[in-house]
Amino acid sequence: MATAREEAGAILQLARGDTLKAYEMVERQLSVLVLRTQVMLSLSGIVITVTGFSGRAVAQTSNLARWSIATGIFVVLAAAAAAIWGVLRLNWLTQTIHEDPLTMLARQIEIRDAKSRFLSAALVLFVIGFSLYCFAIAQLLIAARPV
Repeated sequence: MATAREEAGAILQLARGDTLKAYEMVERQLSVLVLRTQVMLSLSGIVITVTGFSGRAVAQTSNLARWSIATGIFVVLAAAAAAIWGVLRLNWLTQTIHEDPLTMLARQIEIRDAKSRFLSAALVLFVIGFSLYCFAIAQLLIAARPV
């Protein structure tokens, strides 16, 4: 894996030395991270909202279902918090402007990589929390008496 400075050099070369084009390339990558984070937050909101409607019924199924849905919702909340804190926290790329394009791009890539790591962690948490949530719902469905 290339270092941030090596990647900055490759981007600058790809942009044929045009610093603005290289800057905009990294800026678009950060926009993708924000968009994906917003999708995950929307899904988290749906999980939390649905829990408000069906959580009680699931929790009445069994102790395992109760603990699964409660743990799942807290893990989904942790995922949302990690995404908000790590990805959506505001950093302006213009604060990284530097005379040396390589230094500037390397700093921007470091910011992008840090935000990517937070999003990756948030997604892992979300999948774990959502899995626990689905496990609790499955218990409710299995416990339902056939009509």
